Amino acid sequence: MRKTIIGIYLLLCAGIGLLGCKTLEPQKPAENYTYAPVKPQPSTVSFFADLNVAGLQSIVNSHTDSLLYNDDSFVDNDNDNLMLKAWKNGEIKFSFSDDILSWEIPLRVEIKKSVFMVAFNRPFGDIAEANGEIKLKFKTKLSVNPDWTIKTATTSDDYEWTKKPTVKIAGFTIPVTPIAFILLKTNLNGYSQKIDQTIASNFNFKEYAGKGWQMMFEPFKIPGNYNAWIAMTPYSVSLLPLKATNGSIRFGAMVKADIECTLDKQPPGQKVSPLPNLLPLEVPTDTFRINMLTDIPYSTIERLTYEELRDSSYAFGNKRLIFESFKVYGSDGKVAIETKVKGSIKGTMYFTGIPYFNAADTTLRVKNLKFDLRTRNLWMQSAKWLFNGKMERTMTEAIAIPFNSNIREIEDNLVGFMNHRKLGFGFELIGKLNKISVSDLLLTPESVKANMVFSGKLSLGIEEMAEKK
Repeated sequence: MRKTIIGIYLLLCAGIGLLGCKTLEPQKPAENYTYAPVKPQPSTVSFFADLNVAGLQSIVNSHTDSLLYNDDSFVDNDNDNLMLKAWKNGEIKFSFSDDILSWEIPLRVEIKKSVFMVAFNRPFGDIAEANGEIKLKFKTKLSVNPDWTIKTATTSDDYEWTKKPTVKIAGFTIPVTPIAFILLKTNLNGYSQKIDQTIASNFNFKEYAGKGWQMMFEPFKIPGNYNAWIAMTPYSVSLLPLKATNGSIRFGAMVKADIECTLDKQPPGQKVSPLPNLLPLEVPTDTFRINMLTDIPYSTIERLTYEELRDSSYAFGNKRLIFESFKVYGSDGKVAIETKVKGSIKGTMYFTGIPYFNAADTTLRVKNLKFDLRTRNLWMQSAKWLFNGKMERTMTEAIAIPFNSNIREIEDNLVGFMNHRKLGFGFELIGKLNKISVSDLLLTPESVKANMVFSGKLSLGIEEMAEKK
């Protein structure tokens, strides 16, 4: 009997020992990927060139002759018996509001009137002279044609005599003001056309637009310690309304483009497409998005998770588990985590969950992290005490992977880069970052790719269009 009891005891001890040495190895979740390259979200970049009104005024004055009108015949204009000369009498002045350029020409006029009178029943003729001063006012409506040329349409607006000319002969006052104005208004229509030609020929919006368009195809390196580059792909341009800004006329366009930020390597230069014609006016917006794909290697997730949990143990009553290693990969659009454990029981566990971006601390985390079904089915038989939710919570809290230690510095460098960055040809980049977000997380064979999106406002502008030489 005693031998029988000892035998049973030994068998029980052997069974317990075998159970303690048993290694549980469930079937792993299938490894697969459906990675597709991310197309950047469309961005809009406002492009502008400012035409300084004072500069325009100076150019028009320098291109204007002193003698503007000369009628030296009494017989032309249907024998009007009038000769008239008009000289520029000071600076031509400009102002701009909405899309209307208002301007006035101060003139000094000299009038000679041939007068035929009858006195004492005898006819006689004489020539009377008079001088006067007048301000002629015009309005020029500005617009931009689809081919980028500046369109102008100038019309007479009003006039003001600052010194009215009159002629006195034989005690009679002969008013010549209406006649003089009619002649000036009629003949100075040609001068308004000259103003149109001066604006169109001296300020070439298309030339500047072409340089700005070409510049967008060249990658820009972001200053800083990291090899980060901005690459743009512009594809259409729409007209923006003309507006007055700080004494200038702002010619603007809205460029639609894809904008990406790449790390570690310089993107290749793109073939420059011709400057397209302007599309019709659109609702103005200058919101841009810089898409940046950044990698979080699985090896980084594995290392950081192990560092977080290697000195920890999972305890439940008198049961205890220690994490030995981690492996991460993609499975059916989820993150699969393989961990090997030892302790009260030994083996391999698999968890699956959905990766997401935690904006509060810019970390990669995993939600809905659960035991894979095959792990649950196998381990439930021998370690039911594991399945109370504590293990899943422990794993979830441990996975908090910084997206990239460079992200904040890259953000700071972007802010500096867009703060009136000189680009050449007189252009500068003017931008403001509002926020960072992640639009997509993509699982690839080597890493989790995060599509970071920097959004804000961006303009490419030249402060002043120069006079054409």
